[in-house]
Amino acid sequence: MAPPPPAAVRGITIPARAVASTAVDAVEQVAGSAPAVRTRGGLSPATLRRVCEYVDTHLDEKISIDDLAEVAGLSSFHFARAFKHSQGVSPHAYIVQRRIERTLQLLAETDLPLSEIALATGFADQSHCARRFREHTGVRPRDYRWSTR
Repeated sequence: MAPPPPAAVRGITIPARAVASTAVDAVEQVAGSAPAVRTRGGLSPATLRRVCEYVDTHLDEKISIDDLAEVAGLSSFHFARAFKHSQGVSPHAYIVQRRIERTLQLLAETDLPLSEIALATGFADQSHCARRFREHTGVRPRDYRWSTR
């Protein structure tokens, strides 16, 4: 069976199959849907959910890769690679991201001092919390708190 004839687009010859694939990708991008293809590798949805729940419940504690790997039932090395494949960020970056999200919530909803919020979200101290907060949000914690009032 012969391949379909090429389509000419702006003087460039492109196979019809490539044009159709590009059109489908463009429609999916505009529609906001991702392709329904599940990639190989990564953590299973159940394992990923367990690990994320563990992070959320132990956010105020020191969380190591070994702790998360144990929850997932994998070696530390394999877990770190699989987690990054599944989430798109390293386990450490995910933990920091969740801590910042929790800090945002506490700053907006409570009048706790930043030093207490820092300890409640697992940061070493107020300075560490403020530095990471500024890195991720671009504003100081104090300025964020006043903007939500």
